Amino acid sequence: MKHLAVMILILTGCFNPLLQAAGDNYPFGGRAAGMGNAMVAVYDFWAVSHNQACLAQISSPAAGCYFENRFLSREMGFGAAAFALPAGGGVFGLSLTCFGYSLYKESKVGLAYARPFGDKLSAGVQLDYLFTFIGEGYGSAGALAAEMGVLYELLPGFQLGVHVLNPTLATLKDFGGERLPTIFRLGMAYHCSERVLLSLETEKDMDSKPVLRCGLEYGITDNVFLRAGAGTQPTTNSFGFGICLGKLRIDLASSFHYVLGYSPQASLVYSFR
Repeated sequence: MKHLAVMILILTGCFNPLLQAAGDNYPFGGRAAGMGNAMVAVYDFWAVSHNQACLAQISSPAAGCYFENRFLSREMGFGAAAFALPAGGGVFGLSLTCFGYSLYKESKVGLAYARPFGDKLSAGVQLDYLFTFIGEGYGSAGALAAEMGVLYELLPGFQLGVHVLNPTLATLKDFGGERLPTIFRLGMAYHCSERVLLSLETEKDMDSKPVLRCGLEYGITDNVFLRAGAGTQPTTNSFGFGICLGKLRIDLASSFHYVLGYSPQASLVYSFR
């Protein structure tokens, strides 16, 4: 009965912004989680899941891993790993995500490239392969999809970001032509001071109501950070903590859904130089 309940929750809720799995571009990264995932206009290593254009400022190779225990349920665990490599005048990014358990799994592999165009404009694209497996004889299916993003620095410390997932309307043909969601994100990030970052964004799935998100980051010191965030559709709150230890960055966070409870998140990012 427990497995059946989890299957129903996943299959009926996977397009809900909080229940989205890997195929629905669920954003990841401990820093992002603490800021309510309002990251479409924020330069960050985990931009491979938010807006590939935001990878453009990475200056050294880096690797990271992420895990989320969604709603404290083992069957709804979500993990990700990523690697970024500056080369060819831009930055290449590789990411892998996995969601679910033995009877339901979604995975996604993404290859991204981002580069700056002058001092103010950056753009990025990513090619994805998405794979879904459903047990009990339902089978599996895969699909190719794309995503792209743009970041523009309107004023010093003030960025605007746009991201589109699946503009080609890719489908899972083996599952009755089920269309993967097409998702638009638009947002801004503003450095209120040297230690305070404010981010706001809206997300719109073609089949759902708009989602609003906001995030705040405060640098207690140059290496220690506190974060908070909130979102709608459904109403969620989040908080987080980050610390930089030389080349290693550790980010811890937790989000709270008023019905389903807490989802703790953690990520590590290591820069190689």
